Amino acid sequence: MDLQQRTRALGKRVRAQLVNLVRDPRLHLRLQFGSALGLGVGLLLSAAIISGITPTRLSDFLYQPPPPTNQVVLIVIDDPSLKEIGALPWSHSTLVALLEAISAAQPRVIGLDLILPEATADDDQLARALNRTPNVILPLVGIEVTRYPALADTFPRFDVAFVPAPFLPNAPARLAHTMVTPDSDGIVRRVPLAIHVGAQQYSALGIAALERYDQRVLDPQIVNGRVGFGARSLPVDEQGQLKVNFVAPSALPTLAAADILRRRANLAGLRDKIVLVGVTGSTTPGNYRLPIANNHRAYPVEIQAHLIETVLGEHLLLEQDRLTEIVMIFLLAILAGVTLLHFRLLSAMALMIIYLLLYLGYAFQMFNSGVIVQPLYPLAALGLVFVGAMTFRYFSVERRRAATLRLLRRYVAPDAVERVADDFTQGALPLTGNVRHVSVLCVDLGDLTQRRTVAPTQLIHLLNQYTMLVAAVVFRHGGSITQQTGETIVAMWNLLLEQAEHGQAAVDAALEIKHEIAEWESKPDAPAPLKVGIGVTTGDVVAGRIGAAARVEYVIVGEALTIAQRLAAKPERGLFVDSETFARVGARVDTRQVKPIKLRRKTDPAQVWQIVLPVELDEAAADGETTGEPANATNE
Repeated sequence: MDLQQRTRALGKRVRAQLVNLVRDPRLHLRLQFGSALGLGVGLLLSAAIISGITPTRLSDFLYQPPPPTNQVVLIVIDDPSLKEIGALPWSHSTLVALLEAISAAQPRVIGLDLILPEATADDDQLARALNRTPNVILPLVGIEVTRYPALADTFPRFDVAFVPAPFLPNAPARLAHTMVTPDSDGIVRRVPLAIHVGAQQYSALGIAALERYDQRVLDPQIVNGRVGFGARSLPVDEQGQLKVNFVAPSALPTLAAADILRRRANLAGLRDKIVLVGVTGSTTPGNYRLPIANNHRAYPVEIQAHLIETVLGEHLLLEQDRLTEIVMIFLLAILAGVTLLHFRLLSAMALMIIYLLLYLGYAFQMFNSGVIVQPLYPLAALGLVFVGAMTFRYFSVERRRAATLRLLRRYVAPDAVERVADDFTQGALPLTGNVRHVSVLCVDLGDLTQRRTVAPTQLIHLLNQYTMLVAAVVFRHGGSITQQTGETIVAMWNLLLEQAEHGQAAVDAALEIKHEIAEWESKPDAPAPLKVGIGVTTGDVVAGRIGAAARVEYVIVGEALTIAQRLAAKPERGLFVDSETFARVGARVDTRQVKPIKLRRKTDPAQVWQIVLPVELDEAAADGETTGEPANATNE
């Protein structure tokens, strides 16, 4: 039953807090400002997107290499091959030997990314080799100075192209372009699927290899951002460039040309594969940075291999459409705006990191689905909203909270300051004034200030020591120091924090203060014993903040405070409590009723009880043996 009552009480408190939260005008102000901030940031970034400012560099970290198809084999003229066979250009007879060795392994397609030299004496030998291998594709490169101005939905056009030696077009080999155009930041992310040279269209080397590999045909037209390729369509930009989804460079099977020429390589793995032959020597110009593996560099023949892997493995990539990107920006900005304002700096930062991680998870998931999300603007939205929200919170909440903390540190135990400040912030304890039912403890050190033989510096030192001792005890028992005037210290319970047994806590603190002072004064280097008066009362007080901005005080007014001060100043210098405190703790301590005190504007005097300390009990027992009065008899 007790557990059920506690559960119901907890439920009532939670419901009350929720009602207060919903009705709190500060919540409405934060929601309104947060929504406006999110909308403003969303509009600003949407305008940047619509204007065409779309950086791509930040999206590179999304690249996650897909698994390779293992249908592409690279044969590279690398540095060891150049060292062993000789520098380029190699003779036609050397190329014929390489081509015949590869053809003997029966690959389905051979792509040569080698610009052959001018005609030589052994051209006929090379032509005959090409006639015997009809599945060979030769390179072609458009001459940049003859490029036509770019037109939307049109492949790049050139007036003149660099083609192999003049005798080679008569051979049954097909030409394909090997042009690679980096983005403005020097990174290759896309490859044009075809180029036009005059009236002729030439597919990219990788696309031409796939056309022969599985009998597809690339359409000459770009329609709605796509180009037909057999039964599939490939997404391209306005210049017919396909986004390449790069596999891990180490995942591409690679053989060195020198190993093939010297018959050291096992060529069994070339059967029915697409074989690309190209130069990767470090002295050869034309290696490009890729958006993977810390901008790994690759040569054109390797980029063509990645193009084949993208299309053959169906790892196609699309740019996220502009409308979806704008919607995501607005969602993130508004969500951050209406939530971050309710948290302090570190908590808001943690929440923003959660939003960031959730968005990055979404971005990676979209990339795995073939959609490239540009994270810059969504991340910028989070950052701008965070800065705006924290700036607003500082001026509307944190600066006021800092002033509240400075005020509370003068009254509250250090470990309770934050909790009390939270109560004030949530409106549970308004600083503007409220009535609280409290227990008041007043300590009077007047006897110390009346010692004429104590030097001023020694007097202040002793006052500090007594004050720190009293404050430490009060804080240990959950009380708040509300007033310090040198010789008078006032503490209260149930003022700033809800405390069910506040009367008992105040009396326990008073007893401990008496004990601590007696123990301290018993030490050899302690001052002469001081008669300390303590009064404990329970009742209603009015508490609130008064004063100008430069001098703010938290003031308590009420009869309970007045009576406590009167009790502490009684000449007997004992520990006295009023009637309500006695009703709460009288059964737990030894007491005796003493002469009541008269109050201004009150006809009935206030009843007073003295809590009898162990030493006083001994003295009272001795008096009882003489007078015959019990120790707890009423003393008027």
